[in-house]
Amino acid sequence: MNTLLFPTDFTTTTEAPLAWARLFARKTGATITLLHVYQPIVPDTTLPSVADPGAGIAVSTPASLELETISRQNLEALAMSLQSEGFSVDADWRVGSVEDEIIDAAKQYRADLIVMGRSDLSTFFDRLSGTSVSDVVDNVRCPVLVVPTPDESGKATYPAEIKSIAYAMQPQTQQSDVARQTDSLVNAFDATLMILTEEQMKHTLADLIVMELYPQTGFLDKLFHPNYAAALITKSDVPVLVYHQPD
Repeated sequence: MNTLLFPTDFTTTTEAPLAWARLFARKTGATITLLHVYQPIVPDTTLPSVADPGAGIAVSTPASLELETISRQNLEALAMSLQSEGFSVDADWRVGSVEDEIIDAAKQYRADLIVMGRSDLSTFFDRLSGTSVSDVVDNVRCPVLVVPTPDESGKATYPAEIKSIAYAMQPQTQQSDVARQTDSLVNAFDATLMILTEEQMKHTLADLIVMELYPQTGFLDKLFHPNYAAALITKSDVPVLVYHQPD
């Protein structure tokens, strides 16, 4: 593994995913490429301007520029912090759609892994990014590690070490797929591998779940083979590493 892409919005919901990014980078020697996608505030032109008597206040350009500056400073500070810990770090600041820029960055840097947080909270970033996690998982070719982030109680999944890995078997899965996707992980973390069925997955206490994403071809496929990957990604209490079928 050479490049690990880590999108961040600098909120507390990225702390758990960042811990996993550190863990994988430390074990593999990969460079962490930090990515922040800035979404500028667009003034509502239907509102009266501040110059209108008795009017509401529209967003000013200085305020937008200040937020942009802060986001750049946050990215630089995070990069310097990780470098001080001994990691190789690159940083990329962009403007645009969150999911589109993540997908583009993954192609540009030839990312070997993307680490993203999955939040059930309705934070500002959640509202901006929408379904960015599922969109990224669906549209990139590299593996994506989806990490559950803190709920309202503040509980989060923080890695001390990966000691057990559960591979989620599906009807389409071949034994060669399991080996291709887990051998390097088992060796890097000296972990125990469990190969489990969908029913067994409901009761697993593994530190990491690994699975392959299979495209659904039509209505009948979706009816008889529900999107098991989507269910795991959105509901799992532990991180899910999603692979794609090779080209």
